[in-house]
Amino acid sequence: MENEAREFSPSAECAKFVANVKYQDLPESVIDFVKKDVLDWLGCAIAGSADPASAPIKEVTELLGGCPQAPILGMRQDNYHYAAMCNAYFGHITETDDVDKESITHPATVNIPTALSISGHSFKSGEDFILAITCGYEVMLRIGAAITPEHYMIFHTTSTSGVFGAAMTAGKLLDLSERQLLWALGNAGTTAAGLWQFLPDGGMSKFLHTANAAGNGILVALLAKEGFKGAPHILEGEKGFFAGYARQEPKLEVFEDFGKRWRTESVSFKPYPCCRHTHSAIDAALDIRKKIQGSKIASAKLYTYKTANSVAGKRNPQNEREAKFSLGYCVASTLLRGIPSQKDFSQSMVEEPEVQALETLIAIAESEELSTCVPRNWPARLEVVTEDGREFSAQVWNPTGDPENAIGWDALCDKFRLLTEGIITEATQKKIIFWCKDLENLGVPAGLIRIANIGFIK
Repeated sequence: MENEAREFSPSAECAKFVANVKYQDLPESVIDFVKKDVLDWLGCAIAGSADPASAPIKEVTELLGGCPQAPILGMRQDNYHYAAMCNAYFGHITETDDVDKESITHPATVNIPTALSISGHSFKSGEDFILAITCGYEVMLRIGAAITPEHYMIFHTTSTSGVFGAAMTAGKLLDLSERQLLWALGNAGTTAAGLWQFLPDGGMSKFLHTANAAGNGILVALLAKEGFKGAPHILEGEKGFFAGYARQEPKLEVFEDFGKRWRTESVSFKPYPCCRHTHSAIDAALDIRKKIQGSKIASAKLYTYKTANSVAGKRNPQNEREAKFSLGYCVASTLLRGIPSQKDFSQSMVEEPEVQALETLIAIAESEELSTCVPRNWPARLEVVTEDGREFSAQVWNPTGDPENAIGWDALCDKFRLLTEGIITEATQKKIIFWCKDLENLGVPAGLIRIANIGFIK
């Protein structure tokens, strides 16, 4: 049986796909999605680069930095590795970057900074840039989906599967052969890491997870180019990634449809600056807010799915990070204030007595019915009784930004402007939007960061 299982190699399928796929193979819908996601990620990363949480990696990069090879948002140039690390770290700070439901990963903030950094190494075009990002997404999303949901209970899948994606993004831009791509995958797997313990303990590790995935993806791809071998059975081997990390029987069928199903375009955009697992609940709260028209709430109960409660079940949050991972706070804030924005997670807003009282009032329950819908849906149901005895309910199956409830270019441009307002000039915003819409014709993709840096408001 073991020999039969070895006949199909997910590791080999990943390397084969990346080695052979061409830009002409990409559907127009995939190309359009990647262009949207580049704009979306740039907005997240520009905002993140101006956030106080960006300071530690900026200081360390200045201390350890090397050759000025690739641009970093809001900073000078540095080597390819540090540039990718910093930009990936920035992109995850505001909790507004994209998310994939099936793998529970954030592919943009790992793969896009990798592509922006290493594209200058080989002087690649906009088409090459789009193709490489797609390669990273297709591999990362499959590896993540193969081991979700059990892996996600302990490991931050964006980091653990993300390093594989970053390695393939970099490897495609470096023109690695199929054999070299397999080596890069092998060494990516042996550097894969990212534990959730930072969440209950209040650590900042989440940003380091994306930084390490991007930086290590570049490292292993460059090593492979120089002949550094890696394990060719890193995913399926008896001492490989699945054996050590999966915590469930891996779903190997996800590796059988490369080039047939494009997982890239199944990724969701985030309209609200908080954990994606809170977004269905926020949409339900927005619906209830319209219905009650300012009436006082006597009781409220939120039904959610197991993973959402596990990751975003923080009660009585005390700061911005905790509030962004608190279903209760997000629902309470939305019921009181409307559509969430970054300011709603400021320290003063988190400490506001009215929102704290309502957060405490909201009961949260895991629903078996809703849990069985995951990962196809990330649903929520909110039931509210007002002080005058009226009852209201709202059910959301697909939060705003999912492919089933999609947002288009106009909404994403508005989001980009909102995230970058006061950080870069309006003229710079327009330039970046223009070039993202015409990304396939952009001669030097890293120029997007240079444009942003020129436009930073001092």
